[in-house]
Amino acid sequence: MKQEKTIQYCILFSVFVLGSCAPARYVRPLGKGKTEVTATFGGPLINYSGNTIPVPLLGFAAGHGFTDDLTGFAGLHATSLAFGVLQVDAGVVKRLRKPDKWIPGVSISPVVNMMLDKWEGKFSLFPQADANAYWNYGKKKHFCYLGLSNWFDLHKTGADDEPQRTHWLPVLQAGNTLVGKKWEYTLEVKYIAANYSNQSIVVSYVSPGSNGALGLYIGVTRKF
Repeated sequence: MKQEKTIQYCILFSVFVLGSCAPARYVRPLGKGKTEVTATFGGPLINYSGNTIPVPLLGFAAGHGFTDDLTGFAGLHATSLAFGVLQVDAGVVKRLRKPDKWIPGVSISPVVNMMLDKWEGKFSLFPQADANAYWNYGKKKHFCYLGLSNWFDLHKTGADDEPQRTHWLPVLQAGNTLVGKKWEYTLEVKYIAANYSNQSIVVSYVSPGSNGALGLYIGVTRKF
């Protein structure tokens, strides 16, 4: 029972404080007229029963290419919903330059994150802005990427009703996607909220220091 409560706390903390812990939705545009649906699993790493595991966050997203350089997408956080928080996001990814051999492609992605909890009916909105560099490789155009995700919390108080002192949560991310004819497979690592102390939290998050948490995610995408 104690272990179950620990996992529940981790999930709720991840939703309210490390809300930016979803993996990158789309790093490069899909191409005009193309549609993809993605399932992702993973989250911040914690020490649990002597093991290091990711918080089990499950999410789904769908994207559609409006032009070759612009893709729109929306996502649903299924684990959050199971714990009484409707959490959705929507945004676009815009390519600024194409990759050329070892010179990376560059994309930006403005996102709006929205949460509604069932306990108080409280609605919250969090803007997000991502920037990624990506490199294509191989005949199938697999790609790897590095990026910075920026989650902004404009509220005066946090999830614990204490004054909100950290309004910007940066997230460093790196990943690799293997591309097939109909399916894609992604592995992504993150350093979440590097400027947010993890010392006063009852859960032991895995981190290179006293701030933030490392995260691990896998994604499976079906192309249409």
